[in-house]
Amino acid sequence: MESAIIKVENVHKYYGKLHVLRGMSLSVARSEVVVLIGPSGSGKSTLLRTLNGLEPIQEGSIIVDGIELKGQKSLVELRREVGFVFQS
Repeated sequence: MESAIIKVENVHKYYGKLHVLRGMSLSVARSEVVVLIGPSGSGKSTLLRTLNGLEPIQEGSIIVDGIELKGQKSLVELRREVGFVFQS
């Protein structure tokens, strides 16, 4: 099996007291298509924002194409490879 291009392990994200992502884990293989669906407020946009380093996480780890999201240097590397399109 091919290694994951995106690996999210035990990610927690808080906005103040609001616990938005609770131990989120996800693995996506290269060329795999994944759809995020769920009700408003379920954390879909927050997950996408954390994957692009737009929101910091409080716990866990995120690795995108071999780059672990830790600190500014890794964000610069990631943004050379990954794009993000806002819906509005």
